[in-house]
Amino acid sequence: MLCKLFDTKKDLEKMLQNNEPRLVIAGNRNICIVRQNERLIAFENECPHMKEGLNAGIVNYLNEIVCPLHTYKFNLKTGIEERQRCSPLKFIKVEYSADGVFLNLT
Repeated sequence: MLCKLFDTKKDLEKMLQNNEPRLVIAGNRNICIVRQNERLIAFENECPHMKEGLNAGIVNYLNEIVCPLHTYKFNLKTGIEERQRCSPLKFIKVEYSADGVFLNLT
């Protein structure tokens, strides 16, 4: 199932600040999205450690999202927690087309 987030990449850039996590509710799923320039990263919003909402975290200078509860740090490229103390992030595929920017929820 595809879930449309933005009509264009330009809309994505206008509506989201770089490296500022945001919560998106798509269907019955809570998803955290992070814009990095023209690229959008999406993953399940729950921290794999204790299920805290990652949208309340920050993105640090090492390109990691830091969980606000216990400061676990997850690499936004690999999803792996810095010390591998829990399972990695569950990424959601982002698709770009002439029709917009979509999350692939299948």
